Amino acid sequence: MRSVRKRWTVCTISLLLIFYKTKEIARTEERQEAPLAGDGELSLSRSMINSSDKIIRKGSSAIFQHSVEGWKINSSLVLEIRKSILRFLDAERDVSVVKSSFKPGDVIHYVLDRRRTLNISQDLHSLLPEVSPMKNRRFKTCAVVGNSGILLDSGCGKEIDTHDFVIRCNLAPVVEFAADVGNKSDFITMNPSVVQRAFGGFRNESDREKFVRRLSMLNDSVLWIPAFMVKGGEKHVEWVNALILKNKLKVRTAYPSLRLIHAVRG
Repeated sequence: MRSVRKRWTVCTISLLLIFYKTKEIARTEERQEAPLAGDGELSLSRSMINSSDKIIRKGSSAIFQHSVEGWKINSSLVLEIRKSILRFLDAERDVSVVKSSFKPGDVIHYVLDRRRTLNISQDLHSLLPEVSPMKNRRFKTCAVVGNSGILLDSGCGKEIDTHDFVIRCNLAPVVEFAADVGNKSDFITMNPSVVQRAFGGFRNESDREKFVRRLSMLNDSVLWIPAFMVKGGEKHVEWVNALILKNKLKVRTAYPSLRLIHAVRG
């Protein structure tokens, strides 16, 4: 089980880094067009890393170049790197499968356990987005907030909340730590194992109410659930989906595409 959690954690971190970097590069492209206007060892695809590395090292080019006017971004090289990355991963497209990807009753194989299968339930299918929750979305600033505790007593909450897009991990509590970690949540991950670790496996009504209260704070945020990686968490995913539907929670669910997980797996 620890190995499974580690795989989920590494996959989540990989996606967040890829998502952040592709958005950062996209902003560079926009500036060029209109100036001033969560176990096991997973890795990014080797071919993607090698390809990007070759581009970065190409000749004497560098992403940042210094001139008499100061430092500036090498926009042409940035765009070349972006094109190389998008050959393998597209954060906008791969952040979630959409309704047209499956229909209720479809059977799919888990990415990290190909011998096991998952049936797409009616509840799961009803919560799939019609289009990617990241479609046509661009942000000037982004904050990725982890759960290590390093922010305790930092007083960074207000600064974090000033960012256009805030990513948080595994439904970590925020209200009691708002002064240090902020309140804003635009994109939040939830490994299925969180149901057991943080919400008692929904053993009683109190656990379920606690979970519903936490999700009710998200206010139209994207809840990102890696549901198709490995057998074992499907019952937790179904419980979560049922509670979202029953309580009509204003949260947008997203489930990483199989293509993305395969790419992160390498």
